[in-house]
Amino acid sequence: MYNANDTIFAISSPTSDKRVIIRITGPDTIAICRRLFDSQIVSETKRTITNCKIKVDSELELAAFLYFFPSPNSYTGDDVAEIHVYTNPSVTETILDKLIKLGLRTAEPGEFTSRAYLNGRMDLAQAEAVNEIIVSSNQFQLSAAENLLSGKLSQTTEEILSSIMDCMSRLEAGLDFSGEEIEFISQNEAIEKLNQIKDKLEELLSGSIRYETLIELPSIGIAGAPNAGKSTLTNKLLGSERSIVSHERKTTRDVLTGMLQLAHYNCVLFDCAGLIVEPENILDELAQQSAIEALRNSAIVIFCVDISKEEWTEDFEIRKLINSKQIIPIATKSDMVEQKNLSALLDKLNNLFGTNFLLVSANTDKGIRELLEKIDSILSSHISNTESPLALVSRHKKAITDAITNISESIEELKNGNDEVCTMTLRAAYKEISQIEQHNLDDQILNQIFSRFCIGK
Repeated sequence: MYNANDTIFAISSPTSDKRVIIRITGPDTIAICRRLFDSQIVSETKRTITNCKIKVDSELELAAFLYFFPSPNSYTGDDVAEIHVYTNPSVTETILDKLIKLGLRTAEPGEFTSRAYLNGRMDLAQAEAVNEIIVSSNQFQLSAAENLLSGKLSQTTEEILSSIMDCMSRLEAGLDFSGEEIEFISQNEAIEKLNQIKDKLEELLSGSIRYETLIELPSIGIAGAPNAGKSTLTNKLLGSERSIVSHERKTTRDVLTGMLQLAHYNCVLFDCAGLIVEPENILDELAQQSAIEALRNSAIVIFCVDISKEEWTEDFEIRKLINSKQIIPIATKSDMVEQKNLSALLDKLNNLFGTNFLLVSANTDKGIRELLEKIDSILSSHISNTESPLALVSRHKKAITDAITNISESIEELKNGNDEVCTMTLRAAYKEISQIEQHNLDDQILNQIFSRFCIGK
């Protein structure tokens, strides 16, 4: 385990605009800051933000902001300083080398959050939530992680532990006074309470399963006939030249992917080979099979039809090849049709397919914003409008699953009149739930938990 008496540092969340944040924490934080900055600018007791200059070396000083958070009211519970400076990687390395020469140690993964846990600034579940927030890829996953960080799991488990203890103590009291006519809790009442406890545990686990579905990035497929404008649309949505654009048919044979960022989601956008009613050769057939399989497994298919074509018989037959529950039909190349003819052509296209097409032009951006909003809306709609679940990690899920098993056994033993065995399995359930927040975990387990974090967190 880390040495908590060391003063440590790390780059925390460097950004693309050249701003670098160097985070320092530990007993020598104030002394180090006074070596780097004017010795008068650091207060030992007040939270401050100071506009100052950092002494990189004997010849170079840089404008910087120093954020100082005194213990115990800081993220780690120790003194914390953050140096915000706009510079380049070479100067950043010089600053870091200087910190090492001043006796600081580079932080290990998760060491800042580990200190927050060890210093009582957050419980273990909240510490684990920090990493879940960092790796969140969409708003709903982030919300679930924030619920964990807020302490909702700790609150819920405390309530469950209290209920188990109440039921268990009353059952044990009944065993102690079994020779007398005193009933501390009836069998039916105990079974009802245990079923309620089990329901709460299963609700936690069910929420975790919903959370797991948020972690996998959904895939969005772009489909249509060859030369329907799929590659141009892919490049427009991704903001880069990911697909080859050509007036020649069949220029895309492989499934090409890229990351698409929406308002609430990150997702994988892919452009596959143009679909053909009757493949002409083995290459066309293999490309077609790959495309259809990818589209079948996608969350949404964007079905492209070139509205500037003279007729859409081929497109109508291709639509039958696409097996997806969520399809967004779009009329591409709308900029290639005279404005006066566009409405009539769109009506004709809608009537042929029996659905409403969205007019899109990747060249003029027509319909692009509406398309992105529609994708985001469909992806968001499968998330329940109720309170978002908790982001449980594997350690939590195992404890809850084992507790559910023990509670179920307790109920069965109680039904069979085995009150003593029932209380034994209840104790096992209590122990399992207690492990979520137990404070005597050994160093090896703590290392496993925090090793998943990035450096600087």
